[in-house]
Amino acid sequence: MKMHKKKQYRYSSGETLEADVEDLKCLLRENQEYLDNYLDLYGSLEDDEYVARGNGFCDRKYSDDFIEGQIAKYRARVEDLKSWLAEEKR
Repeated sequence: MKMHKKKQYRYSSGETLEADVEDLKCLLRENQEYLDNYLDLYGSLEDDEYVARGNGFCDRKYSDDFIEGQIAKYRARVEDLKSWLAEEKR
């Protein structure tokens, strides 16, 4: 069984992780899935999708800003991971 050496990586957001190639592949799949889910959610939101709060007021379940922030976060992570994996193939 081939052992992969773990290396330090730094996301463009500044967060760091220690991973090997297999970890990077797994993280890429997970982060791509998160990105796809947020893109689907963002595409399906309608202006009238509200959730009632216990105090009688209504609020959107997810704000556009929150979802856009998550999309940007996961899009950047996916790009970082793809870049690192491409470097490892060289």
